[in-house]
Amino acid sequence: MVIETQSDLRQAILEQLNIGKDKAITGDQLAKRLDLKGTREMRQTIKEMRHAGHLIGLSVKSPRGYYLINTADELNECMTILKGYCVEAALARRDLKRAGRSLLDPYQMSLL
Repeated sequence: MVIETQSDLRQAILEQLNIGKDKAITGDQLAKRLDLKGTREMRQTIKEMRHAGHLIGLSVKSPRGYYLINTADELNECMTILKGYCVEAALARRDLKRAGRSLLDPYQMSLL
């Protein structure tokens, strides 16, 4: 399939993903199957597809990668993984804000 539009890419992703976590494929493998040079556009498209209601799972344990969610357990596991990413991002934001406090409020006296 020749991928010329975002619609083509979405369709190709759905055609290449396997059903169930046990058949997950890595982002690199999926990008190669789609003949993409990298994974950035694919990851962004998958994010948009999830937002549109597609049940595309992500596994960080073997087998790692993307798959079409088929069970409630797979859905719950994927939601837990994504929640963990949110928590990590929030902690990184907090730490950067703390470290950059003097840049954000130059009139604040440092106690260090």
